[in-house]
Amino acid sequence: MNAQILIKTANDWFEFSKSKTGQLDYVGKWEKNNKPDVKDAQKLASSPYYTPSYYTFIDTALNCNPVVYVAPDVDVSDKDVFSYLIHIGALLAAVEAKNSLLAGELYLRRRSVFEKSAQLTQYILEPFCVEILFSLCYGRMQNINPDTIPLLFDCVKEKLDFDSSRETLDQAYMRWFKKNTVTLTLPLVGTCFYNWEPEPYALEKLSDNLSCDDLLGMAEKIRKAKHNFYESLETVVQAEPYNSHDKNSILVCIENPAAKLEGNPGLEKAGHIRALAAKIIREAKPKKMGYGGKIAWLAGEEIVVEVTI
Repeated sequence: MNAQILIKTANDWFEFSKSKTGQLDYVGKWEKNNKPDVKDAQKLASSPYYTPSYYTFIDTALNCNPVVYVAPDVDVSDKDVFSYLIHIGALLAAVEAKNSLLAGELYLRRRSVFEKSAQLTQYILEPFCVEILFSLCYGRMQNINPDTIPLLFDCVKEKLDFDSSRETLDQAYMRWFKKNTVTLTLPLVGTCFYNWEPEPYALEKLSDNLSCDDLLGMAEKIRKAKHNFYESLETVVQAEPYNSHDKNSILVCIENPAAKLEGNPGLEKAGHIRALAAKIIREAKPKKMGYGGKIAWLAGEEIVVEVTI
């Protein structure tokens, strides 16, 4: 094996090292010319605290169960080291995929694990910390006070050059968005008011055609077909200044899956970006009316989209 510890995600490899004193360190994303060699390595499964099986659809880069490879001469039996390694893979994949909401939610879900190696985690989150904090504190309906997650907030304050004596965090984000092109993943709100349905009956019925003659092969074909179908759905995230209830409203429309299967593709209202986030986005760039858009994930009634500001 040509590294001490490697973690494989859907698209990438990430390298860690462990010192003789037991200190775990993050080397970085594997970008060497030679491919990772995991011959004779101990293979460990990542924690199922993150699993693609939970989702109806999730982006290709996150459609994986990360795998940890440990060199034969490296001891990872310490409970804190072991726990960190089997949890960090999903977080690395989310940060690399620029999925700010998932990265934030994974961090919160296993915060006690990640904060035992606080400096290491902070280093991993730092390049994407501004986007992660925005998705957590402004995008979700579950209000989070940034002061309660200092590991993340300290990174953000430094990156935004934020000083609470001269501006609010809202104003700091507006200033940041004005100067930068930013990719975010944000959940939709108000989905219950619209009829957009993520799992049409026709897709659910695909498994009825499975045959024992080639069960695995047919199941894989169905999996790929469904994934490609959801990935192809046109998604529009657009300002809605004519909204009589909120001039800063941002509407999300997505192709109707059932209608597309029947040959009648067309956009339908699916929900809105939360008003708190929309206000900052709209006021930062009032002349920008379209924010791109694609589905980041679907899970039950939860719809999350990727937007570019």
